[in-house]
Amino acid sequence: MKTQDYEFNWFIKKNGSGWETWRELASTWLEQKQYGIDHSRTAIARFLDEYLVPRFITDPIELFTLADQDYNKFLIPFELNEGYRVRQNNDVCRFIDWIIDTYYSEADDNGDPVPLFQNPFEKEQNPVRRQETVYNALPYAYIKQLRSILCPAPRGHFKQWQWAIDYSEIFFTNARFLKDWILVDESVIDKADPDCVWQKYTLDKQRKIRIDGALRTLEEGDSIYLIWSPVRAMALYLKLQLPLRTFQVRMLDSGEADTWRYSNGEWQMNAQHHFAEGSDKRPWQKGVFHRIITPDIGDVMTGMYINTNKTADRNKDEITRGYVIPWQHEEVLYWLEKLRNWQEKYNPISKPTSIYDLDYKHFGSTKTKIQRSEIGDICFLFRNAAAYRKRERRMPITDGYVNALWVALLAQLERDVAKKEHTLRDGAKVHFVDPKNAKRPLFPLHALRVSLITCYAIEGEIPTPILSKLLVGHSRLIMTLHYTKLTPVMMAKKMREAEGKIIDKEDDSLQSFLANKSIEEIGLQAAFKDIESLQTALRVRNPAGWQEKSIGICLAGGNTSPLVEHASIAGCWNGGDKLKKANRNQADLHAPVPHGIENCIRCRWFITSIRYIQSLTAHFNNLSYHATEAAKIAAELEGEQASLLDEEYFCEVNGTPFSKRDQLNSIDRRIERQKTEADEYCKDLVACFQVIRKVLSIEQNREEHDRKDKVIALGSAQDISPFFSFLDTKSEFRQLIQICDDAEVFADLKDDLKKTTAINHRSNMLNTMLMRMGYQPILMQLDDEAQLKLGNVMVNAMLNATKEPDKSKAMTMLSTYLDTEAYLKDAGLLEQGVQAIESNTGISIRTLANMATATLGVKKNGQSS
Repeated sequence: MKTQDYEFNWFIKKNGSGWETWRELASTWLEQKQYGIDHSRTAIARFLDEYLVPRFITDPIELFTLADQDYNKFLIPFELNEGYRVRQNNDVCRFIDWIIDTYYSEADDNGDPVPLFQNPFEKEQNPVRRQETVYNALPYAYIKQLRSILCPAPRGHFKQWQWAIDYSEIFFTNARFLKDWILVDESVIDKADPDCVWQKYTLDKQRKIRIDGALRTLEEGDSIYLIWSPVRAMALYLKLQLPLRTFQVRMLDSGEADTWRYSNGEWQMNAQHHFAEGSDKRPWQKGVFHRIITPDIGDVMTGMYINTNKTADRNKDEITRGYVIPWQHEEVLYWLEKLRNWQEKYNPISKPTSIYDLDYKHFGSTKTKIQRSEIGDICFLFRNAAAYRKRERRMPITDGYVNALWVALLAQLERDVAKKEHTLRDGAKVHFVDPKNAKRPLFPLHALRVSLITCYAIEGEIPTPILSKLLVGHSRLIMTLHYTKLTPVMMAKKMREAEGKIIDKEDDSLQSFLANKSIEEIGLQAAFKDIESLQTALRVRNPAGWQEKSIGICLAGGNTSPLVEHASIAGCWNGGDKLKKANRNQADLHAPVPHGIENCIRCRWFITSIRYIQSLTAHFNNLSYHATEAAKIAAELEGEQASLLDEEYFCEVNGTPFSKRDQLNSIDRRIERQKTEADEYCKDLVACFQVIRKVLSIEQNREEHDRKDKVIALGSAQDISPFFSFLDTKSEFRQLIQICDDAEVFADLKDDLKKTTAINHRSNMLNTMLMRMGYQPILMQLDDEAQLKLGNVMVNAMLNATKEPDKSKAMTMLSTYLDTEAYLKDAGLLEQGVQAIESNTGISIRTLANMATATLGVKKNGQSS
């Protein structure tokens, strides 16, 4: 088979023994490669058979001596996409380089090899990656419908997955293969198990069925017992819930060999399997259920371990491969546990499956011995229980097996949408499968939209039990720093006079440091995103071209211009990820900074240091507020959406038209927008947190004798870091008093806060407390600036009255005081706040009762006069 002939024997059979030199060179070079075997084999096969043979170049020296050769130009007529063409060209270039280095070089006087010939081909630069995928993303509303078709209830049993069960029953009409059905003895069936979907089938005619690789003939009248395998449907369900590649899903480990076992939301030592590995002190954790001790509060949570991660796994052993999603996704964990238990009961294994037993079809590509050894043995969660060969029942399902169900699921969605009379604007039918080819989906499986949380949960280090609650509107996240400084540069004064300027001495400024220190020294004491961008910006060390922000330095001078004539100038428009590497004619091409201009925390032109740590923390808390509010709005809209969906359902049941289609579509769009906004703010949040972690890590690792601006940790070992901790709270007031307090110090934050309703929300809460205690709601008619200032005066007075030296704890005490309405029984703190307002403004806040008395007095005087 040509696609798996890595010795290129087919080349000799086709063209004769005169090409043996090239065959041997090609097979030797390919054997030395550890990764990308299939791509390289395809590239070399085309080079040998379609470039060399027509030109009759049987000897490599002939190739080296021919003039005017352009292999890239040769590839153009094949109409390959640009990226693939460049890859094929470069694989051939590397092959020829290897031939010259290995066989056609001589050592010079120093023993270094000198090539005798030049490579006649040139490598090409990779093209700019498309900003948009070739395929449209499937709208979120349809993704939810697909989930509900597969899994009708968030928690239930596999017997309720009726659509997937019905789809599998195509076997009973005309198929020889059992598809998702397993032929079993009646004794295997547990009729009391709601996850055991079974049936007895009596043949109405003679049938031939492939069992364990052999075609068996069953006679008319024979009865067989079958169990339905939920494996394929579960793989698709997981793809609809998490942004995982199909290969990652298929390769997931069930955790049957892990030290700890996840069961009903709890963790216990694994006594279920004799092949379990590890110990309490050195646990073995390869399963998808991942036991995590949260570093912030010490709780045990359950994340998900993805044991493969494409190129990021190269040169990693089986323990360090993959990544953890530290998100306790209860619904997904519930069904994954269901599947693991089902496999243990109806498709058990006696040991982990050797990765060397897997074939090409299981990987979807060729894996070398190096790659297989890096992967290690796996207890496959998605092992193919319905495989017709019993030896393959411990191996993972294949790509094609999942894709077939995906096409069928899209076809069902298409029918459902048509039944509801949803059409395009011109009245045309909505298609999810190609009308001309029923096996071709218009929305391929790999084009599923990324879920809301996981992208930043994977990359970030924030305690995501908190982050995940934040995103669904259940919680608010506040970062609190725990540190002091030996010098008074930052902690001794908050620089209120400077309105956000952290440093008041030029000698201590970050600008001065950047202008006078080497790149190496800067790297040891400052946090930045990209060393190449830093080197570019510091080629001309002119601090006048930089701009200080409240959280650090913009090395692009605050340039927000997107004009074409500024193409070579640093700015927001090119502060994002690299799109294309530099070549002879063009510098590196970068995307704009994510989430809009002046989003410095995610920009490659941004640099900061420990001097800005307090403003960075304030910025973090502000981003947390924005993310929470966006998620809160999305949650409220989802409530409205649920009501409309219920109404739509009853209309369908009763056969009446549903008149609120436009309203439902509008809510779908609004939910998508708010979730996208929350998503972007959470990415900002993670980026900010990573900068803070890096700054504090740099500070922590400084030499002991370097005491200048040294940070001293005050946090306890229970904190996520000795320098700071996270507060997970449901109190909006707690979050508001934190960010409003920061806003009075940092001007940039204040400007941002004025664009939101945060100041008004806090004022409304304070006014409510004042009015319930009979005081005048003095903040009601003030502008934002005055509300912020006077509200802070009132809050700070109440904080001082708590006598709690830790301001963060005092804020928590005060928020509890307001949220629980404790002021109705003890007005002590409130009275301190009222006195502070009166002292600051010179205005007496009369109680409402006194105001009413005074008003009546005026009327009486008016009547008597």
